[in-house]
Amino acid sequence: MKAKSSLLTAGVLMATLFAASPIAMAEHHGNKHKAGKWDKQEMCENFREGKGPFSEEMREKYQEKREKRQQKMQEHRAEMADRLKLNEEQRQIWSEIHQERQEKYQNRRGNWQEKMEKHCADIQE
Repeated sequence: MKAKSSLLTAGVLMATLFAASPIAMAEHHGNKHKAGKWDKQEMCENFREGKGPFSEEMREKYQEKREKRQQKMQEHRAEMADRLKLNEEQRQIWSEIHQERQEKYQNRRGNWQEKMEKHCADIQE
């Protein structure tokens, strides 16, 4: 009888913990980001004034990170080409494919300032 009540108590306790855990985890600590989004007003102010993630210092830091990541990826691709035992013509095609991907990424990334200016102009109105 005692084992049965202990098992029942443990089950009720576990059910309560599972029911309460999403509520405890859902509380946002700090109101800077709400569900992964910035306060748009603050973000636009930072963009206009060049503060926070939009500062020149942060851009340079991000540029350095990106260059390191690109270098690492180039090394990885070279190792991959070696493992695949690609001949010279295949390596040329391989590098062209990755160059095209890099250009697409640069084009997507290139006009972020225009998008931000438009976005912040819409908010300001």
